[in-house]
Amino acid sequence: MGVTNLQIIFDNPTAVFMPGQSVTGRVLITTSSSVKIRSIKLKFRGEAQVSWTEQESRRSDNGETENYSVKYDAEEEYFENKMTLVGGGGESKLEEGEQVYPFNISLPHQLPSTFNGEHGHVRYTAKVKVDIPWGKDKETEKIFQVISPLNLNDEPSLAEPKKEEKEKFYCCCCCESGPTTLVVCIPYSGFVPGQIIPLTIELDNNSNVTIDSVKIKLKRDLTFKARHPNDKTNFSSSELAVLRLQGIEAHASKTWTEQMMVPNSLMFSNLKYCGIITDQYVLNVEAVAGGMYENTDINVKIAMGNIPLTIAQDAPQFNIPVQSFDQNNPSNNQFITNPTYPTDLPPPVPGFAQQIPPYGQPPFIPYPQQPMNTAQISGQPSLYPQTQMYNQSQLPYPDVNIQQPAFNPSYPNLSTTEVTPSAPSL
Repeated sequence: MGVTNLQIIFDNPTAVFMPGQSVTGRVLITTSSSVKIRSIKLKFRGEAQVSWTEQESRRSDNGETENYSVKYDAEEEYFENKMTLVGGGGESKLEEGEQVYPFNISLPHQLPSTFNGEHGHVRYTAKVKVDIPWGKDKETEKIFQVISPLNLNDEPSLAEPKKEEKEKFYCCCCCESGPTTLVVCIPYSGFVPGQIIPLTIELDNNSNVTIDSVKIKLKRDLTFKARHPNDKTNFSSSELAVLRLQGIEAHASKTWTEQMMVPNSLMFSNLKYCGIITDQYVLNVEAVAGGMYENTDINVKIAMGNIPLTIAQDAPQFNIPVQSFDQNNPSNNQFITNPTYPTDLPPPVPGFAQQIPPYGQPPFIPYPQQPMNTAQISGQPSLYPQTQMYNQSQLPYPDVNIQQPAFNPSYPNLSTTEVTPSAPSL
């Protein structure tokens, strides 16, 4: 008896929006008989939370050490929009049958993307509540997603070449053996999921120590920042891809030009406007020394986005038109990535990466497409495929040349259907 059905229905069936867009839809209420109510209220909210528990110890009054649990947490609110659909001044009556109440709100222009990780999340919800006097209130909540575009071209330094170098002596006295010098170069440092990272690696081994191998890892670092009961951070790292190269003997040198693909399954989240969760990426190159010697490693910070760099269009050999990104109508944008390597160019010069992409780079697919009625959806980005909950314990894989698909945070209560995208023609 009473309210038999209460739903929030978005006009956009994917429930995926961008900052600054309007969220429209309707609240559907079905009753089996007339019902007295005080009000029907709808609330939209965007917030971030982090939380984890740690075991700590303290000394009791009797001198014994005891363990106890401490919960660290923090919360941020990005917006809260409340509206009264019915009532607000005394009692009203819902007649038997179906009632529909439309809604329309505008999202703020600066929002972090939806994110769900092991120790925190960024979440957007719509919640409706039917206040019933002298009875149990009816309420329901629905999650929607926000994808905040990050244009790599907005940061000019990402289009510049990057070079990192480290020198190491393996002997106790520097004069007994020469150094081992490791150099890592990349032509630019901004990438998108599915794009190839071109690397040039130099290893000049003037020491008496054999270098067994050179490992290249693409790593993702997540940091969760708590504010209560005091400031504390929880850091976790995962390997998204790994390559292993053959090493060199003592007093030898070698240069590699390699390609490492950013997994297309990487569900990138723009957390620029989130103050309690950070998402960073790094290329780690490590020269693995034989025996008991310490390895030499270099970390090169890179940036991830969902609108790729277009630095190549200024070079005469590429001749690719510049295209802008229209945030109000992303369906009109053709995302482009760095084009393929021209076959008539000279090979890379040892000592520095060429500012051109590698041979055979595949086209960039910003969002794998899911089946939908495009007549009902205008200007909405399609949803990333959902994958497993982020969990470091699920990440190990053999130490061989493997481009391991990333384990990415998934979002609960959403469709988990994965669709294999087809590559667009260049």
